[in-house]
Amino acid sequence: MGPHGGVLPGGRRHAPRRLLPLGDRVLPLPDDGDALREEGDAVSRGRVNWLGSRHWSRGDWTKTRLYSLSATTKKLVGGLSKPVRVTVFMDRDSRLYMPVTELLSRYRALSPKIEVEELDPKRNLARAEALVREFGIRQNTVVFRSGDRKKYVEEDKLADFDFTGAQMGRGAPEIKNFKGEEAFTSAILSVTEARTPHVYFTSGHGEASLDSGERGQGYADAKQLLERDNLAVAKWESLGKDSVPADADAIVVAGPRTAFLEPEAGALAKYLAGGGRVLLLLDPVLPAAGAPPADFALGKLLSGNGVKLGNDIVVDPANALPLVGAETVFAKQYGSHPIVRSLSAEGLPVIFPLARSVSKAAAGSPASPVTLVETSAEGWGETSLASLEEQVKKDPQDTPGSVSLAVAVGPGDEKLSAKSPRLVVIGNSRFAAAGGLATAGNANLFLNSIHWLTGAEKQVGIAPKTPEQASLTLTRSQVRRIGLFSVLGLPAFAVVLGVWVWYRRRD
Repeated sequence: MGPHGGVLPGGRRHAPRRLLPLGDRVLPLPDDGDALREEGDAVSRGRVNWLGSRHWSRGDWTKTRLYSLSATTKKLVGGLSKPVRVTVFMDRDSRLYMPVTELLSRYRALSPKIEVEELDPKRNLARAEALVREFGIRQNTVVFRSGDRKKYVEEDKLADFDFTGAQMGRGAPEIKNFKGEEAFTSAILSVTEARTPHVYFTSGHGEASLDSGERGQGYADAKQLLERDNLAVAKWESLGKDSVPADADAIVVAGPRTAFLEPEAGALAKYLAGGGRVLLLLDPVLPAAGAPPADFALGKLLSGNGVKLGNDIVVDPANALPLVGAETVFAKQYGSHPIVRSLSAEGLPVIFPLARSVSKAAAGSPASPVTLVETSAEGWGETSLASLEEQVKKDPQDTPGSVSLAVAVGPGDEKLSAKSPRLVVIGNSRFAAAGGLATAGNANLFLNSIHWLTGAEKQVGIAPKTPEQASLTLTRSQVRRIGLFSVLGLPAFAVVLGVWVWYRRRD
């Protein structure tokens, strides 16, 4: 062949390339093969883009998995049958704007039923004013709508802030805990489910007030948490009553100080036997004049469901906390049950101030309780309650470790009959009182217990997440050097790079 042709391996020839004269130089023209190759490359790129637009996945590279949705949320959102419209009424300069919009994009990717609208009041003033008139909301609120039902998630429900730095003049408050998934999933559940579960707290036996925020003595925080999770919470004047409220989905007995009378104890047992749901938070009873019986006259209800209530105070030296007494139990060993599944997975402990043992009764009981949380093997239940002022030590008559602190009775599988009775017994009430819910995994244990009792397992286990806080401190000299590099170094680098490219191409 000539200088512009050639012989391929095997003796096959290819056509000479066409040349275009240009002054003293000769440029090759692309042949038909080049055109076909370019066309094939374009088709391949188009196919890749088409596949990429339909088959893709999201990643979460944050250290604390801030935007990774729980299995609970995926199950709920993936099974939506009603459209849910979400309006983010938030200034883009807000510290919550980025995490909120990013998290909602994950929800939208799970189901076509989720529609998200972002409304910046600074950029769309007329639309923002119309939204305020329609819903009466304030800025930095996320609105969920489905049909005629609405749910407003305000800024204080999305995150806990640390104002320490702001108070010391070190800028805006930091996000301490981001509660977006918990708030959004709760809102979706609220606008898509027709009925609101009713939870009643008994009163008349010395129980702390449901509306009191006194630390360790009231349940206002617990009430607020339940209402945020779309449950109706009310007080039941149960003293002497022989039946529970007709619309009760769960009854909570939280820290009684006197015994239940026969009519109301019988009413609770009858309600439970008929498929009712009961949460018992029973503190230890110390021997004293006028003290109630150790079981608060609920012994028949407990034994009938295979639960043994210990007359002791639990101690666990292996998990002792600094600066508090030995009677405060730090528990982090969990059983296998939906209530504690998230606590176990995340390694969250529960802290019980002054707890008693709650365990399975002897073999042959009609029910089979499941242990929820227990002490280490070194823990025990101190039964010498009359001599607590003396040195407390483990004796043969004490309850041996590991000591069970809470049990659940009922089907663990949410697919089983909704009429199956469910009972949760925890040997402490103060963990759920004001001030206690903010500690470790206490709120998770309380909320998960209520959700399991009411059959709302879809919400069990959505815990707040802590964003990674990264900061960089520079001296004045370092800031000056960075500024000089930006002003002089970067342009100089661009010039050097351009000269190098010109030098390589000049031939």
